[in-house]
Amino acid sequence: MTESSLKVILCNGAELPETSTQTDFVIKLEYREGFPNRNINIQLPKFVRDVMRLPPRILDLLEIAGYIFAADRLVSRGSRDTLEYHNWARRIHFIVKVRDFDFWNDPRTGKKLADTLLFMTGDKEYNFSFQRGHSTNPMGLFDNSTFNLPRESSVSVILFSGGLDSLAGATELLENSNNIICLVSHRSGQPGTSKTQNNLYRSLRAVFHSRVRHYRFRCSLVSEFYRAVEETQRTRSFLYTSIAYAICNALNQSKFYIHENGVTSINFPRRQDAMNARTSRTTHPKTVAMFQDFFSLMQGSKIEIRTPFLFKTKVDVLKIFNKYNRQKLIPSAVSCSKTFLNIKQATHCGNCFQCIDRRLASFAAGLNEIDDVGIYNHDFIKDRNEAEAKTTLIDYIRQAMNFSQSSEDSFYHSYLNELIDIAEPISYLYPRIDEQTAISRLWQLCNRHGRAINKSLKRIQKLYAEPYEKITKDSLLDILAEQSYFEEPVNRLIESICEQLRRSIPELFKHNQPKNEEDFNDKVNALIMAQGPDYEREHPGIRFAMATAIPDHSFVAHDLVIEAKYIRGDTTPSKVSEGIAADITKYGSRDYQILFVVYDPGRAISNDDRFCRDFSSIGNYTVKIFR
Repeated sequence: MTESSLKVILCNGAELPETSTQTDFVIKLEYREGFPNRNINIQLPKFVRDVMRLPPRILDLLEIAGYIFAADRLVSRGSRDTLEYHNWARRIHFIVKVRDFDFWNDPRTGKKLADTLLFMTGDKEYNFSFQRGHSTNPMGLFDNSTFNLPRESSVSVILFSGGLDSLAGATELLENSNNIICLVSHRSGQPGTSKTQNNLYRSLRAVFHSRVRHYRFRCSLVSEFYRAVEETQRTRSFLYTSIAYAICNALNQSKFYIHENGVTSINFPRRQDAMNARTSRTTHPKTVAMFQDFFSLMQGSKIEIRTPFLFKTKVDVLKIFNKYNRQKLIPSAVSCSKTFLNIKQATHCGNCFQCIDRRLASFAAGLNEIDDVGIYNHDFIKDRNEAEAKTTLIDYIRQAMNFSQSSEDSFYHSYLNELIDIAEPISYLYPRIDEQTAISRLWQLCNRHGRAINKSLKRIQKLYAEPYEKITKDSLLDILAEQSYFEEPVNRLIESICEQLRRSIPELFKHNQPKNEEDFNDKVNALIMAQGPDYEREHPGIRFAMATAIPDHSFVAHDLVIEAKYIRGDTTPSKVSEGIAADITKYGSRDYQILFVVYDPGRAISNDDRFCRDFSSIGNYTVKIFR
């Protein structure tokens, strides 16, 4: 079974149609108490006295959202190091028993739901089939908590993850209004996340008292049945927004809030591997617009989702705590995407993109001493970073540098494809902002972010650089000193490959020289492929191939081609030059780089620099000589 084969998820006792031939991968999911095959938890605190205030359609929604989230964690996207991006695009078919069959079976409903999930997750295919006959005890969906929804009309419902952005959003709403704030959280079963959310809730309640309410939606796998195989959790925001919409419905509210800074929400790709499912779109403007459209269809009238931080950077968000003198809340918020890796008292891994983004923003905002109080497992500033973290750092800095140096026109041309999916949804969410104004404001946002990161890096160098202390290799300080973010990713890969060959070739041929050029090519190929996983981690998205295989049409999609040349016996440097020239002609004017690995044990080439320079000066060609 391939990663892209169809996965069928049967929910609420739904049955596989007799006509179905898709039986190679079937999962049955059940949350209802008392069923012997119950294998996931879906529990919502009893936030209404009379559960019948939630219509059957919304009860169906909460179940469907829970099943989607559970399936998301059970169906692998494939290895993070895979070079075949389509492995990350899954095909999933849900078959669900529902109460409001007529609504869910309407083709418009299934299409809007599938289209939303497809864009948000980057997956290849979502299908939904619905069956009649589902019912539950009126209290079956809820646990035994005794929460009551506030009856007051001045209520704001917001998504609350426990991260800095949602905490800042709650703080700002509480400071600027007299509304009751309903915090909506998801509990996945991880005790650290629940503890973070509960502690922040108690901190806010200590100041704002009964104006703060916390509603926790629990959805998790039952561990004795399943263990998660996929932790990207791209469907989690659909789960969050579904429960927020349900609370709004019960409160007769027509809007709720998502607080996420615009740089994170839009998540412009930092390199080519950050495409398709590898680029998170959980709060992307188009995702939010599609959520709004879907919930409005459910409601039969307009539901509004507000995103107050869309044009704010992470630094802008941090400054909100300064504005209201709530800086002490900062260390308690958790931004890390890999909390399961944290040890001791640390709440952040210190390596992931979210940790890097948060720490650099804290330096730019002048809040680094408040933020850095032992909450990070790893100090990426002074300590050595492994390949993936180093790449994340370099790509992050490179993008920020490009943002800071861009003009509005160059920004538009660089991100034209992405802006098509952003400008129109922003105009839909903000009718007063036309598409051209949206693009202009996005450029201002990214430019401001780039300049803030520049400020942050200057502060870090000033605070940490010591003239009499050696800089740790692959630390942030080392990256800044080497300025490796100026290098194109493919050039960084070439340097890594050449360094590996420089170490290995002398040892490999110490006693026995290659039989011929084909033998040398095969051995170089073996050396590179032996290091493949490391190259993929350090240079994700870069593809390379050896010329022993005849190039086919897919070859033009590679970023790097490697050709090996062996100078032996009566082979002259001029013959090698002719061979290189012939290869250049063979490949034509493509966008990828060509690395020529020349093995010259007899030192037939008298002037290495000139030999290499003659080719590098005419195009994307790199010649390296090894002995």
